[in-house]
Amino acid sequence: MRINPLVVTDLINIMEFIAEDNPDMALVTIRDIYSQFENIQRFPGLGADLQKRVSFKTDYKYFVCNNYVILYKTGKEHVEIYRVVSSFQDITRIFE
Repeated sequence: MRINPLVVTDLINIMEFIAEDNPDMALVTIRDIYSQFENIQRFPGLGADLQKRVSFKTDYKYFVCNNYVILYKTGKEHVEIYRVVSSFQDITRIFE
């Protein structure tokens, strides 16, 4: 599995946002997301094709974990976790 460096920033932002109200829930959420990374690595077909949800051609897939969307791409030898974003934001903006 490969993880885009932007994912680290995404996870820090998620953790800090949740921790403002509930530090324990912040840790649980980050653990849940990491657990899904492992599931995606084992079962890359787990997510849905992003192209079916956006108006542009893409080979990314997505998987929803709680209130967050994990964007990833499958390769022949690995899975690349591209970003983790809030399900409440317009995820197409990260491709601009």
